[in-house]
Parts: sequence; C-alpha cells; structure tokens
Amino acid sequence: MIDDIRYLIVFAKIVEAGSISGGADALGLTTATASTHLSKLERNLGSALLYRNTRKLSLTHDGASLLETANAMLELYEKGFIEFKQRTISTTNKLHISLPAVFQNSVFTHHLAAFIKEYPDVFLNISYSDTRKDIIAESIDVAFRIGDLPDSSLKARHLFVLPRKVVASKQLLRNYKPVNHPDDLAKMPWIGLTMRQNSREFRHTNGEVAIIKYTPTVYVDNVEAAYALAKQQVGLVAPPVYLSKEDIQREEMQEVLPDWSLEPLKVYAIWPSNISTSSIAYTLINKIYHAFEHHILGKVRISRSFLPKLTR
Repeated sequence: MIDDIRYLIVFAKIVEAGSISGGADALGLTTATASTHLSKLERNLGSALLYRNTRKLSLTHDGASLLETANAMLELYEKGFIEFKQRTISTTNKLHISLPAVFQNSVFTHHLAAFIKEYPDVFLNISYSDTRKDIIAESIDVAFRIGDLPDSSLKARHLFVLPRKVVASKQLLRNYKPVNHPDDLAKMPWIGLTMRQNSREFRHTNGEVAIIKYTPTVYVDNVEAAYALAKQQVGLVAPPVYLSKEDIQREEMQEVLPDWSLEPLKVYAIWPSNISTSSIAYTLINKIYHAFEHHILGKVRISRSFLPKLTR
C-alpha cells in the first residue's frame, strides 16, 4: 500500500513534468527508478497509464481517470513536506538540555552561560537535576551525565573527568577511632545517593586496591544536598573536589584517607542518534568539550590524560 502511494506520487510528477526524466529530477530520483515505479504501478493496477514515444508522453483513458487521485497524493506529500520543513526551521533555535544539579554552582554553568551569550537567539529550557531523565520521552536534545552510561541507542561523547574525595566534618570524625584504611569506613555513617551504588573502590599511592560496601543512614537525591548534610556532621560523602575544596582550606571539613584516591567520575554528553552534526545541540556539545580542554573545574585541574580520544 505504501509503495503504491509512492508510485502514485511519481506518476503525478511525471505527468506534471511531461517526461519521466523531468519527474525523476523533481523528486530527486534517477530516471531508471522513476520508470521502474511507473511500471510497477501499471502492473499493480493491470492498466497502462501512459502512452510512451520518443517525443512525449500522453495519458491513456485509465491514466486520465487516475490522475486526479495521484495529484491529490502529490499535493498532500508536498504540503506535508513544506509544513515539516517550516516546523523544523522554527525549532532550530530551541534547545532542551538536562544536567546534574551539582553543576549548578560550578564552572560548567559559567561555560553554559558563555554559550547563551554567544547564541542570544537560542531559546534554552534547562533542567538541573540529578535524576536521570528519559531524554526521548521528555524530548531532551542534550543531557549531561555523570558516571557510567547504560547501553542504549543514544550517542555519547566523553567530555571530562570529575575528581572526588571522601570527606567529613572534623567534629564527626572526632567521635570515631582514627581512620587508617578504607575498611575502617564501612561501619561509619554515610550519606547515600539514590542514584549511586553503596560501594567505593579506593586505590593507595602504593597501588593497593580496597573495595568497601556500606549502608547509608540517610539517602538524598542530589550531591549538593548530601554535602550540605555532611557539613552538619550527619555522615561521610564523596563529592566532586571543587565542592569541598574551600571548606577543607578553612578546616571546616577534612579529607579522609588522603593517601587513598577514588577513581574520577566520567562526564558525558548524550543525545538522540538522529540529531544532525550541524544542529545547535551539537554546537553546544562541541563548545562545552573545548571549554574544558584547558580549563579548571572549581579551581581543580581537569587532566586530559584521563580522557579518551574524541569520538563522534
């Protein structure tokens, strides 16, 4: 059925153009393809539609009877195509993006603001949330995500890595024995994140690896809330380094086990696979990527040695 509609459109365009080659050119087809479509339509209908000779085409009686229907199909096709193009043009300057709430007070927002100023005609709908939204169901053009990505049909680009440390308030740590090994942390109070697993892998400067599991005493749904509670002596957290740096310098918070490190979190941009590389969404991804190439996130150097080669 769908093929027959296509064949009707080809037939109408051939008649309009006055030749098979002219109809083919108008539809972006080869002459051979247009001729094949016409022949298949005639075969499916069991009737000749056109008289063909070397000079011109003329309609048969059956062809003339069918032409009105074919023209109606062609009109619907062309009208629909034009309307779609107009809608596309009207939405090229609209962008719906999603990014983690923890980036709200980081240099990421600074780079996003620079993009907004550079493209003042772009209308942005920005969602700051640590909840991983369904970007297809919610019509999100680009989402920025922290951590490993599940397998999907979405496209992704690795942007940078996010260093992190386990920290706690000094007052909280005074209530426990000195911490000398990651195993000592397993029975201490932790503030859990609803979107993260309750485990940590530590690596010592000497190469030793230790993995611990813990049971949080409280859960929250965003990193900044977890850190705010940690500052109130509720428990341990492992936020991005930039979040705790100034508090550590003021000696309000303390890094736990400074000789042990956590693997930096990877930050990705993800987007639907059908977004064009010439779109404003892809421009944003490129701008953010290059902005971090030689920059500092919260005054902590983001080393490109951690990053894989840029992929498209």
